[in-house]
Amino acid sequence: MRFQIGVTGVLVVVVLTDVGLTALTRRAEAVEGKLPVADPGAALVQLQARVGELEGRVPNQAIVMTHVAYHFTNLWFAARRHDWPLAGFYLGEVRDNLKWAVRVHPVREGPAGEVDVAGIAEAVDNTEFSKLAQAIHEKRIDAFVRAYDETLTACTACHQAIGKPYLRPQRPTSPEVHIIPLDQADRSLP
Repeated sequence: MRFQIGVTGVLVVVVLTDVGLTALTRRAEAVEGKLPVADPGAALVQLQARVGELEGRVPNQAIVMTHVAYHFTNLWFAARRHDWPLAGFYLGEVRDNLKWAVRVHPVREGPAGEVDVAGIAEAVDNTEFSKLAQAIHEKRIDAFVRAYDETLTACTACHQAIGKPYLRPQRPTSPEVHIIPLDQADRSLP
């Protein structure tokens, strides 16, 4: 009999605890606006508001492209100084950041209509970036310079297609970063 009362008491405590936790959880969900809404129209309005809020937190394509330019500039100086591991790193960053830019805005409106930026980026990755990767792998500066210039031409063509012909990238004249040594001689400094 005492065993049954003890088990019953434990069950009552477990049930009350569960009810209490459920009530606290539902209260927290209500405060955060996470409770299911009976009215589908209200749920849609909440969802649209949340999407708008999240879209406001995502950087625009221009910001992402500054990352591409930053890494592409440093790629030039790393290769020119025959720092092939660093050049490989910067090429990887360029590729990753260009994919990010495409996720932000895969299709843009250009003077001639919609421009498939994702398709252009994929083509550049499969051609010019692949040539850069090969030149880096083979440690061939002449092939690297040709591939770099071809990439600049492809970038300019994309900018023209989206109606921004004034964005004409060129070979950089100075590195974007000064904290990473882009000179072989600098590596030996303490």
